[in-house]
Amino acid sequence: MKRALAVCTVLAVLGFSAFGIGTFSGKWEATIELLPPASLTQNTLTLNYYDFGMTFTGILSLLGGTSDTFTAKVSGAFGPFTIAGQMNFDFDAAKYLDSKLTSSMDFAGLGLGLEVIHYGPDKGSIAGCGTNTEGQLKYTLTAKVDPITAKIVFLDCCTGTEFDSLKVTLTGLSLCCGISLNSTFSFTKLGFDYVEFTGINIPLCCGVSLTAGVKFKTDAKTVTTGFKFAGFGDACFTVYADAITDGSAWLGIEVYGWKIKCSLGDCNYIEFLTAIDVDYVKAIEAVEGNIFEGDEFEYIKLGFCGAGCCGGKYTVDLAVYFDNGGGLFGISRLGANMSIPIMSNLTVKVIFATPNSLSVGWVFTF
Repeated sequence: MKRALAVCTVLAVLGFSAFGIGTFSGKWEATIELLPPASLTQNTLTLNYYDFGMTFTGILSLLGGTSDTFTAKVSGAFGPFTIAGQMNFDFDAAKYLDSKLTSSMDFAGLGLGLEVIHYGPDKGSIAGCGTNTEGQLKYTLTAKVDPITAKIVFLDCCTGTEFDSLKVTLTGLSLCCGISLNSTFSFTKLGFDYVEFTGINIPLCCGVSLTAGVKFKTDAKTVTTGFKFAGFGDACFTVYADAITDGSAWLGIEVYGWKIKCSLGDCNYIEFLTAIDVDYVKAIEAVEGNIFEGDEFEYIKLGFCGAGCCGGKYTVDLAVYFDNGGGLFGISRLGANMSIPIMSNLTVKVIFATPNSLSVGWVFTF
């Protein structure tokens, strides 16, 4: 199976190149972790073919063991529609896993969209379906005319296509005094689900505003409140805080931490983050990965950039982390993330952290 796939790919490339149809591009990304014991953590080859207003992409990830994958993608315009699709395969076991097809169209202020997701029996189960033994399908239809967006979902769990859910959202509904809100109505195959009002933002003073929301279900009503702190000047100041309440009374504000990021030019910066409640701050910053290790509660980051070789740009990010472990100045570890172009089509990456973490990688484009 693998040999046949490789042969077909080579023949397709040679065939298209011989007739001069379309254009090709690609890149090879790899990362080798040198410390602790050496291991290959990334090895991805991407090939793109452009023609007929479409982009055809193949992505092969080879890491050894049982984690090798192959993904085939296509995207572009087909008349008034934009189309994107992809299929994912287990390269080692030569098995199909799943696929997704999306299409959208905008005409005279009306936006229409369709998304179809298919899970093969080796992928697992789509949420809302039971055990997957033959394959499952999920259809999502969307329609948008400002300020209304409607989304309807159908499932096919190998027992026929059935209605799953309907969600209608109205955004930016004006109330008064510059206050607006968003409203969401949810209905499932079991019946009425909930009505929720969110996005209520009431300015108080000094860059501080009160946020509020309410959610109505058949058996309960939930009210959420909080405070939003805006940035000040060129230094982006973020405060992690919540309101202290006793029933319907506000007793004060509890601060869990803060972050200050100052831009020092084009792409140079300095950033400070201090967490009083580490778990709370880590949950908010989860999109940035595991920001703290062990008993760490604070960091300082410095970012630099500049003109590199052959018209590229180098970037360097340095970080110093602090805890109460007794090290010099309370420093627990140091980290660095560098991206350095050494050729017009080759960029080297170096990632280092004390006490014993070092990775080297590259991105080669062609």
